[in-house]
Amino acid sequence: MNDISEILRALLDQLSNTGEVEREFLDMMNDDPQLQEDYKLWCDEMGYGVKTGYQDFIDEQMQDRDEFWETMSEEF
Repeated sequence: MNDISEILRALLDQLSNTGEVEREFLDMMNDDPQLQEDYKLWCDEMGYGVKTGYQDFIDEQMQDRDEFWETMSEEF
């Protein structure tokens, strides 16, 4: 089973913006039926809708990163 959270985090680390992450992830799913099934299960487990689950997760990750850097800058 593919770890969708890890795949999306890795894409965020590799690519420069969320639009690129979205395009790459959708391309990956179009090429891999198993990834599509794993994604559906991941959405169910995480409470996301299948249509926007990956984008909701990406948005949450970006918000978490922003909050981390805001906290770090406040400490220094």
